[in-house]
Amino acid sequence: MCATLFREDNRTLIEEAYSNLPWNSSKRKHAKHLGHFDKVHACKIISELPVAMVGVVSNKLTLGNYLAAAKQTPTHFYNKVTHYLLERVGALLGAYSIPKESVRIVFEAREQQYSSLLFYIERIQDTPLNPNARLLRNIDRFSITTIKKSDEPCMWVSDIGAHAIFCLLRRDAKMHCVTEGRYLRELSPRFFAKRNGLIADAGLKLIQSLDDVTSDQETKSLIALLRNPHKEYCKL
Repeated sequence: MCATLFREDNRTLIEEAYSNLPWNSSKRKHAKHLGHFDKVHACKIISELPVAMVGVVSNKLTLGNYLAAAKQTPTHFYNKVTHYLLERVGALLGAYSIPKESVRIVFEAREQQYSSLLFYIERIQDTPLNPNARLLRNIDRFSITTIKKSDEPCMWVSDIGAHAIFCLLRRDAKMHCVTEGRYLRELSPRFFAKRNGLIADAGLKLIQSLDDVTSDQETKSLIALLRNPHKEYCKL
């Protein structure tokens, strides 16, 4: 999953960037339907936009005791991963000193029980069990709404971001067991980072660790070295 943060007065700029993409048409395309160079081009465009990005990746097979619950319905796993994503958003809002009352959070409308997500977030906010969970207190759960992707032009940025993360870790026959890190490297100037510029575990949450999301040493090295090149990345 991937989230994109931007000032509302930059909306027109982001929408125009999307409308000017050569592969754009009246029928919006999912990132997975684009060719390699279309994706690279889109990532390069995003890398110049006034946005900040955070992402999260989880491997169901490493969830331990939670795996049984995650298999019951898609909602269980969705809520858990969304919780981690909102922690990253909360961390970014806290770092920028952005008041939660000024933020609107929009999810792509899917076949999920969003009422259960809000209840789940409320429970964690009331009783956070670890320091990262306290970051959810920077989130106003009543600001969370859903909208169809076709009705929110700016959602294309998060769509590309989530696909970039997925391609970095995907290893199957269709991909010839070869991962693709180019997209995420192109997007790195937009990802939230630690003070040393490294993105892992700041702008990109790995649940629960790097070893849990991949066993491929090349991919591990790429993730560990992903860096936001800006010296003052927090002034995105």
